[in-house]
Amino acid sequence: MSYEELREYLKLLKDKPGFLDIRIEWKVINSEQVIACNPGKQMGLQIADAVASSAYYAVQPSQHGYTEDRYIRMLKPVIYHYQGRYLGYGLKFWPREVDENLEKKDQLSWVRVDFK
Repeated sequence: MSYEELREYLKLLKDKPGFLDIRIEWKVINSEQVIACNPGKQMGLQIADAVASSAYYAVQPSQHGYTEDRYIRMLKPVIYHYQGRYLGYGLKFWPREVDENLEKKDQLSWVRVDFK
């Protein structure tokens, strides 16, 4: 996803407050300030990278066809959720076509069981 696509997505969410029942505190988000930072330049980015990596490897098959969901499951207690729902809140998959895979692929059943 490009930064421009992310800015457009944030603008869509802001312009349509009822869209997907999204709750964002817009006083703290400025889509025009979305930038890329080199590793080690910002405190907290290593944590964000570790969380993003755990989600990535949980759904992206290795060269041998295996996924590793242990780490994202371990992080579940600290992932943002709303009324018990994680998908669409603290856990988002991109692009939208992933939703079909989440529903059909056996290796992604952990998402249906533990994070819906």
